[in-house]
Amino acid sequence: MKRQRSRRQPQRTQWPDSLLRGLRAGKLRIPALKLRPGLNFSQLREGLRRLSPEQYQALSAGLQRQVQQPPAVSVRRQRATGDALLASQIARLRCLPAHPEAVLLDAAGRDRFGRQHWLQPVARRAWESMRDAAKADGISLELVSSFRSVIDQNRILARKLRHGQSLQDILRVNAPPGYSEHHTGCAIDLAVPGEPVLTEAFEGSPAFAWLLRHASRFGFRLSYPRNNPFGFVYEPWHWCYRTAAPEPPDVN
Repeated sequence: MKRQRSRRQPQRTQWPDSLLRGLRAGKLRIPALKLRPGLNFSQLREGLRRLSPEQYQALSAGLQRQVQQPPAVSVRRQRATGDALLASQIARLRCLPAHPEAVLLDAAGRDRFGRQHWLQPVARRAWESMRDAAKADGISLELVSSFRSVIDQNRILARKLRHGQSLQDILRVNAPPGYSEHHTGCAIDLAVPGEPVLTEAFEGSPAFAWLLRHASRFGFRLSYPRNNPFGFVYEPWHWCYRTAAPEPPDVN
């Protein structure tokens, strides 16, 4: 007797209205699907049916206020150029962990340049709680970088190569596509309002001293300290949310 194949994820038509409303309003994103804001609920449900089982599970985790664990996939549509192959070889030699793209993203506000930032929902809540706690202590934190797709990471490397930088120098500052923590939607780059961004001078700010004392309470860790084992330059501005806590800490 043949085994009947089970229908894949029959509950996919029962998406929470909050998810559909967020997608429709442009406050939530599912990068893998490229859903446009303004679609009606039927169109959104039809788009959501295109999720793979692994993507569906990661999205479900995101809706349950957990860190998503996207499926480990190869770098999508990366051209097999000599530079791309060399970047992958360097990543392996430096034992860089692969970081697949987040499935569900939440709008995390705009920065001084007017750019919209996106984070996993649980990371966005933790970031806002940490920002508000710092503000209560007289410290201003500004978000200047967040989610970045594999395609965008490719563009950064290609632009720097066109400007004459060597690949080895680029990869001390930027991770190879597929290996950046920014793909996960849990990494944030921080700055002090009005000050230069992404410079080592951030280490001397009261904001950095505050982060060293308090960031771990909110689930954030400094990813690339001095002499880090991954071969990246020291990045006092780069922090990543790692703790899958049900709720960010209460800051009241």
